[in-house]
Amino acid sequence: MGNQLAGIAPAQILSVDSYFSDIHDHEYDKSLGSTRFFKVARAKHKEGLVVVKVFAIQDPSLPLTSYKQELEELKIRLHSCQNCLPFQKASLTEKAAILFRQYVRDNLYDRISTRPFLNNVEKRWLAFQILTAVDQAHKSGVRHGDIKTENVMVTSWNWVLLTDFASFKPTYLPEDNPADFNYFFDTSRRRTCYIAPERFVDGSMFTTESDQNTPLVDLTSNSQRSRGELKQAMDIFSAGCVIAELFTEGVPLFDLSQLLAYRKGHFQTEHVLMKIEDRYIRELVAQMVQREPEKRLTAEEYLKQQRGNAFPDIFYTFLQPYMAQFAKETFQSADERVLVIRKDLDNILHNLRGGGPSGSSEKPEKGDQESGVVSAKEEQGLVVLVSVITSCLQTLRSCDSKLAALELVLHLAGRLRVETLLDRITPYLLHFCSDPAPRVRAQAVRTLAKVLALVKEVPRNDVNIYPEYILPGIAHLAQDDATIVRLAYAENIAHLAETALRFLELVQENNLNMEHDLNGEDTEETLHPNENYDSELQALHEMVQQKVVTLLSDSENIVKQSLMENGITRLCVFFGRQKANDVLLSHMITFLNDKNDWHLRGAFFDSIVGVAAYVGWQSSSILKPLLQQGLSDAEEFVIYKALNSLTCMCQLGLLQKPHIYEFVSDIAPFLCHPNLWIRYGAVGFITVVAQHLNIADVYCKLMPHLNPFITQPIIQIDKEIVLLSVLKEPVSRSIFDYSLRSKDIGSLFRHLLLRQKKRSGSLPECPIPEDPAIAQLLKKLLSQGMTEAEEDKLLALKDFMLKSNKAKANMGDQSHLGEAVQSGVIDLATLGIMGRQVDLVKPKQEAEDKRARKHTKQDSNMNEEWKSMFGSQESTATSTFYLCVLHQVPEGAGTRKTTASPGVPVGQSAGAVSTYQRRLNTCKAELQHLVQQKREQCSAERMAKQMMESAEWESRPPPPGWHPKGLLVAHLHEHKSAVNRIRVSDEHSIFATASNDGTVKVWDSQKMEGKTTTTRYAKQIVTNNQPGNLHLSISITNFNFNTVYNRYSVCVCRW
Repeated sequence: MGNQLAGIAPAQILSVDSYFSDIHDHEYDKSLGSTRFFKVARAKHKEGLVVVKVFAIQDPSLPLTSYKQELEELKIRLHSCQNCLPFQKASLTEKAAILFRQYVRDNLYDRISTRPFLNNVEKRWLAFQILTAVDQAHKSGVRHGDIKTENVMVTSWNWVLLTDFASFKPTYLPEDNPADFNYFFDTSRRRTCYIAPERFVDGSMFTTESDQNTPLVDLTSNSQRSRGELKQAMDIFSAGCVIAELFTEGVPLFDLSQLLAYRKGHFQTEHVLMKIEDRYIRELVAQMVQREPEKRLTAEEYLKQQRGNAFPDIFYTFLQPYMAQFAKETFQSADERVLVIRKDLDNILHNLRGGGPSGSSEKPEKGDQESGVVSAKEEQGLVVLVSVITSCLQTLRSCDSKLAALELVLHLAGRLRVETLLDRITPYLLHFCSDPAPRVRAQAVRTLAKVLALVKEVPRNDVNIYPEYILPGIAHLAQDDATIVRLAYAENIAHLAETALRFLELVQENNLNMEHDLNGEDTEETLHPNENYDSELQALHEMVQQKVVTLLSDSENIVKQSLMENGITRLCVFFGRQKANDVLLSHMITFLNDKNDWHLRGAFFDSIVGVAAYVGWQSSSILKPLLQQGLSDAEEFVIYKALNSLTCMCQLGLLQKPHIYEFVSDIAPFLCHPNLWIRYGAVGFITVVAQHLNIADVYCKLMPHLNPFITQPIIQIDKEIVLLSVLKEPVSRSIFDYSLRSKDIGSLFRHLLLRQKKRSGSLPECPIPEDPAIAQLLKKLLSQGMTEAEEDKLLALKDFMLKSNKAKANMGDQSHLGEAVQSGVIDLATLGIMGRQVDLVKPKQEAEDKRARKHTKQDSNMNEEWKSMFGSQESTATSTFYLCVLHQVPEGAGTRKTTASPGVPVGQSAGAVSTYQRRLNTCKAELQHLVQQKREQCSAERMAKQMMESAEWESRPPPPGWHPKGLLVAHLHEHKSAVNRIRVSDEHSIFATASNDGTVKVWDSQKMEGKTTTTRYAKQIVTNNQPGNLHLSISITNFNFNTVYNRYSVCVCRW
C-alpha cells in the first residue's frame, strides 16, 4: 500500500475527504489514490504529514475490532525495528475503519525512475536493507504478506522502510479468479505480481459466486482466514521479486499470468534475471524466487550467505548500525545530522578503510585525492554517506551547519567518482550559491570550483554541464549585494573558466576518438566536431567575458584586486591573445587611476607580468608609460612591485632595448634610495639588464648611469652581491622624508642645483636664498646632517621626488575626504544587531524601557537564522503558552524536562519542515528559562556573599575610641498609630516597621539622607483590619542606623 496509488477510482467510491469529519486532529491535504479496498489520502498533523487509509464499512457485522487489535499488537512488536514502519494508529468509526502511518515521499518504484539514478552500490545498499527489514520483522514474529516496490519506502538519504504490513489480507487466493488479487493486491493497476506461487490455490476451496467481480474471500468468516497462515518463505519470495525489479531498472519479474504459469512450471525467469549484471545479486534472486518454498532460506541466512559477496562487509560492520542512529527522532534535524557526521568524520573514514591503525584515519595526501587513490571498500561506504549529507543540504537552517556541510563535501570530494561529483554534489552546491547567507554563498563558490577541478573525465550525458547549467547557475553572483560573495567569485572565476575549457577539450577529444572508430563515414561529417567545438568555445568565451568585465568594473577595489591576484594569467590563456589584450589589459590599465588604494596599484604590477608575457613584446609600448608611472608612485611598496615587474619582463625579453635604456636612467637613482627594498629591486633590475646586454652596451650605456652611485668601478655588474658591495650609502631617511614633505621642494632643488654648480666651479658664488622659507628649510636639512654628498644624491632623485611630492599632495586631499566618510568604527547598535549574550545581573527598569522602545527596529533587522532559532521579538500565542508553562515550574525543579512526541521517527518529507520548526520555536522559551535560572542562581550567590560580609561586619566589636554621635538622619511620619516593632533586612538596604494601626511600612534607607529631615519614603505592604496589634520580625539591627519610635513617627539616627 504505497503512498501514491495509480489508477482511477471507480465511480461508486466516494471521495476520501468526506471521511475526515470524524478525524479531529488531522487536516485533509490531498488524495493519494483510491481503490475498492482502501481510500488513501495525505493529511496534515501537528507532528508532520501522515498517510490516512480509509476502509468504508459497508457491512456493520464485519469483525473489525479483532483486526484493530492485531494492528496494535503488530505495532508493539515492530517498535524496535528501524527498517519497519507499521501503522501507528488505527481507529474505528461508524462509517469507516481508518489507518494512520507516517508519510514518506518516495517508494522504491518511484525512486528507481527518479534522478539521480541509483548506482550499483546504492542498489546493493537498498537490497541489503530490504533483507534486513524482512529479517527484523520475522524475528519479531511478524509476517508482512504484501511486500512490493510500492510498500518499500525510500527516504531521501536511502534509508529503507518496509511499511503497510498486510496481516488483514488473505493468505491464499484462488488461481482461477483474479477478483481477489485485484481487490487486495493490485493497487497500482500494473498487474505486477509479487505474491509467492504457493499462495494461489485451487478455486474450489473457496465459496463460488456468480459475479466474477466479487471477491471470493469472506472477511466475516474466521475459518476462512484460519485455513492458512503467512510463512516466512512467502515474504522471501516477494522480497526477491522486489530486489530483481530494483536491479533490472524497473522491469518486474512477474505479472499475474506469468506467476500462475511459473507456479505450474510453464514460465522461466532466466531471461529477466540475465539483465542483472551483478552475478551475486543474480544468484541471490534466483534462490529467493524458487518455486518450492522449502528451498528458500530465511532472510538472516541470505544476509550471512552474501556477506562479502553481494553485500560488502562494511554494510554489516559499520554502515547499518551507524546509519540507524539517524532514523531516530533525536536526529530528525538536518543540522544535527551534519554536525554529527562532521564530528565523526575521522572515525567514519577510519572504519571505511577497514579499521586499521589510528594513524590511518588521517587525511590522505593531496596527490592521493587528486589521483583518485581510494579503496573500493571506502568508496562503497562513502557513496552511502554522501546520500545522507546531500539529503540534508536543502533543509539546513543554521549558517554554521551549512558551512560544515560544505566542508564535508569538499573533504570527501577527492574520494568520490566523477558521476557522484557531477550528479549528486554539484546541484546542491549551486543551490547554496543562492543561499540567503552571504558567507554560505561565498563558500559555495569556492567549494564548487575545487570540486569541479577534481573532474578528470566528462560523462557523455554531462557534456554541456558548464554552458547550460553551471555558469548560468552562478551568473548572478557577479552582481551580488555582498562584497564577500563577489570577492569569492572573483577568486575562482579563473579556475572555473579553466575547468570549463578543459571540459570542452575532453568532449572534443572523445568526439574525435569516436569519429576515428567509425568506418565508412563521409568527410563532411568528420568536420562537424571541429565546427561544434569552435561555436561552443565562442559561446563559452562570451559567457565568461561578460562576468569578468563586470568584476573588473566592480565598485569595490578588493574585488578587482582579488581577480588580478587569483588567476589573471589563467584568464589570458582562456581568452587567447587578442581578448587578453582587448578585455583584460584595457581594464587593468584603469586601476592605476585610483590614487587612494595603493594595494590595487601594487596588485596591477604583480599581475602585469603574466598578461604581458601572454600578449607578447608588442605590449611593451603600451606598458612603458604605466611602468614609469609606477616608478614614481607615492607609495614605496608600489615602486618596489614596479621594479620587480620590470625585472621579470626584462628576463622574459618583453622590453625593447630603447625602452630598457630609458628605464635604466629612471631606476639608477634608486640605488641611493633610503628604502632597502627599493635599492634591492633596483640592483636586481640592473643586474638582469647587464645579463642581457653585450659588453659594449654595458660599459657604454649602463655604466655611466651607475658611476655616481658606486664607490669604485666594477666588472661583474651582472652579479647582485658585487653591485651591492660597492654601492654608496643611501640618503638619510630623515633628510629624504623632510625634503619630500616640503611644499617648496621645487625651490629647494633649484637652490641645491646652484650649490652643486658652485662646487663644480660653474658658478663663482652661490647666492643666498631670497625666500626665507627656503633658507629655513635648508638650515633644517643642514642641522639633520645633510652633506654635499647627500645633496648630490637628492639631486639625483630630483625627478622622482618632484613627481612623488605632487602625487602625495593630491592623494592626501582625497584620502582626507575618505577618512571623513569612514571613521573605521562600526556601531552595532545603529545597525540593529542583537548580541548573543545576556547579563546575569538584570538591568534597571530604565534600560528595559529603552530596549522596549528599540524593540520593533531590532526585530526587523534581526538575522533570519536568529529568528528561526529563537523566534521573533513579537509575542505569539505559542510562545505565550510556553512561557506560561515555564512560570509554573517549581523553584527546585532544576532543568525543565521535555517529553519527545511519538511518531515521525524517520524520513525526509515535507512534514519534517513543520516538525522542525515546532521544535525550534521552543528554543526561545527554553532559553528564557535557562537565563532566568542562571539569574536566580547568580542572585542567590550575591545575596549569600552580602550576608557573609554583613555577618562579618556585625560580629566585629566597635573600634577603640568609638562613641555614638546621635545625628538625626530622618523623621518619618507615615504611621497613624504607635510603632511596635522595627526590623532591618540582611543587606541593610531596607527596614520595615509594624504599627498598631494595622500596617507594615517598608523603608528604603538609601533615600533617607538628604536635605530634609522629614521623609515620606515608605510602602504599605500589609493591612490588618482585625483588632489587636501587628508585630514584625525580619532580622537584627546594625550599627549604622538605630531607629527610635515614638507614638506616631519613626526617627532614624546615625550613631
